[in-house]
Amino acid sequence: MTTRTLTAAAPRSAAPRSLSALALATLSLGALIAPQRALAAPADMTGTWVNSNVTTSGITRVNVTRAAGGQMTVQVFGRCHPNDCDWGSAQMVTYGTTVSDSNHFTATAVYAKGFATTTLVMNFARGRLDVQALTQFTDGSGRQNYASRDAFARYR
Repeated sequence: MTTRTLTAAAPRSAAPRSLSALALATLSLGALIAPQRALAAPADMTGTWVNSNVTTSGITRVNVTRAAGGQMTVQVFGRCHPNDCDWGSAQMVTYGTTVSDSNHFTATAVYAKGFATTTLVMNFARGRLDVQALTQFTDGSGRQNYASRDAFARYR
């Protein structure tokens, strides 16, 4: 009797358009599954941030606050007429660059809006806040999920 060992190789496919989008989606999924308190984040991330694109149809402003216990929250405002819509506040989960890095410059927050879930991935660098919003429709409407990315400047 002859014993054969079979090995399977994953099929080759076209590389994703953006590996960082895949990585961010993975981080976001982790935040949904096991959210933890934000243990450390730079004070520089707190404050009011306004979208550098004044004609955006998406997120216009974010307010980042830090409570006495260190927990950080974000309040998001989106373009609506005549006034911007307040998405409310959500807890942030922050991330360092290594397991021992306590100086966190990346954060996630999740907004469940009933018809859709939006995961925000925020990165603070060089005095600006970059926000990627990953929106997944959950209402069965057939709309396509989408991602957007905007740069924000400190307002105050």
